[in-house]
Amino acid sequence: MSKIRSQKQSASRLAILFWAIAALVLAAAFPLVSAAADGSSSSDYDAGKAYYNADYANLGDENSVFQSITWEEAVYLFQQEGNYLILFGGSWCPNTTAVIDYINDAAKAAGVDTVYNLDFRLDGTNSDTHIRETNGSDKSGAAYNYLYGELVTRYLTNLNDWVEYKADSESALTYTNSEGKDVTVPKVQVPFLFLYNKDNTVNNAGESVEGEKYPIVYGFEKMLYRDANGGKDLFTNSKTQDDTTRVTDYEEQLNNAIFSHIGTGSDKVQLSSFTDADYIRLAYNEKSGRTLFEKDDKINIQTLTYKQLQWLLNQSGDYLILFGGSWCGNTQAVIDLINDYAVENNVTIYNFDTKFDGGYAKKFWGYEGDIHIRDSENVFANLYVDLVNEYLGNIETEYTIESGNYIYYLSDPADENTKVIANKLQVPYFFAYNKDVVDENGHDAPILGYVEKMYVLDETSEDYIGSDKNHEDYTTATESVINSYKTSGAAPNETVTDSTNSDSTASSADSSSDSNAQTETETQDDNLLPKIIVAIVGVVIVVGVVIFIAVNKKKSGHGGDDNGCC
Repeated sequence: MSKIRSQKQSASRLAILFWAIAALVLAAAFPLVSAAADGSSSSDYDAGKAYYNADYANLGDENSVFQSITWEEAVYLFQQEGNYLILFGGSWCPNTTAVIDYINDAAKAAGVDTVYNLDFRLDGTNSDTHIRETNGSDKSGAAYNYLYGELVTRYLTNLNDWVEYKADSESALTYTNSEGKDVTVPKVQVPFLFLYNKDNTVNNAGESVEGEKYPIVYGFEKMLYRDANGGKDLFTNSKTQDDTTRVTDYEEQLNNAIFSHIGTGSDKVQLSSFTDADYIRLAYNEKSGRTLFEKDDKINIQTLTYKQLQWLLNQSGDYLILFGGSWCGNTQAVIDLINDYAVENNVTIYNFDTKFDGGYAKKFWGYEGDIHIRDSENVFANLYVDLVNEYLGNIETEYTIESGNYIYYLSDPADENTKVIANKLQVPYFFAYNKDVVDENGHDAPILGYVEKMYVLDETSEDYIGSDKNHEDYTTATESVINSYKTSGAAPNETVTDSTNSDSTASSADSSSDSNAQTETETQDDNLLPKIIVAIVGVVIVVGVVIFIAVNKKKSGHGGDDNGCC
């Protein structure tokens, strides 16, 4: 009986050994990288939180309360019912940097989980992109100062009560509205933290007038610097730098002005929620004139500002990124299909809109232009060109540099010979990305797979997304991008072969966004055959080793080693 048991144990061990080695071989041949383990875009990975912790040296919190919003997101948020806590400011501003951690700590102590953050520098860094500039400023952003002005005129109607630079002061901001009239509004300084409710009828800064709305319920504007000598105990007042403010005094002022009013008591304000998913649902449904997303639909799309996108493209790991916006008819046509795959595969799509203002002011307020950085005529075209050239080295698009249809800017505006160019992508442009991947020649190949196809919602068009052929074409292409993301598993600087094949056809039809040109871009895994061969060879080797061991054990007559200690 013991001999039979010994033989069975020996066979069992051999079987275990066989399958263990086989599993290792197959795992090596077919690496699957967990998005969460790789720090990439799984649905539970919050790039926004990671970004804030990296962007603010003083923050020191990987789970801060801050949620970045684009300018258009702010417009939609200001139209919602409920109470919202909002911060104007950015990491470029030393006054915001000085107090960001104290605002975060105070918010958490008050039970607040989200503070919505809008930066008036639309690229998050360069002062030229600052839309909080008055008419006559030499900053390029002054051409779009109506974006700031309209926020105040339409939504922040009682801002004058809460800021130092009032509408009748020399520091106020004047912009020209869509009717050609100059309008002067108060100019907020940053950081400006405020509690917002569009329907509030109580004036907490003075006497209330019946029938009037006071959407800024409470506001707090204080300009401080970190005191290099005082460390964390003192701030320097930015207006009179010889004066100081104790941290404990600032914390008390911050609490009295804002956070003491938030809570669950009868005299407290309870905060509401507005997510990226809420924005996506509202914007796409409104601009398309259709219900692309139902109220309860799960949406795995996270919006990015320009600076957040730059940061993300610098991170290791695999990410799924969509260039596109709710203003674009072609993006409207497929946004729900892209989201369906994101939800099914439990991943997040990071969405960047090449129109910094989302086209909202032009569509709904009568303005003629918009801030489209993917336009050579736009003053901020350099932001698009530099982004593509720095991060998307292997980008493939229908509109190529060779064809002459590209985006450019002049590094010296006075010299036509200083043109800097980049491929012109169409939106929606959906791709999988890993910054560390290189091709067989050692060149950067961060785009693992992509799709650039122009379909529409117009049922009379041959490019109608609802036709069986077009629907199948786009879902297949989208799935290929998802698969290139799921099966990448590329370690830093790992060499992979180019996985994209492009077969482009175009039509001359035009739409409200990009051309309806249909670019058939399929992403395939050209590495599949070598992997299969490696797996088969590996399994054959394992089988040979196991047979060899079994034969030798049978000849020796031992169930264990020579010492009999099995």
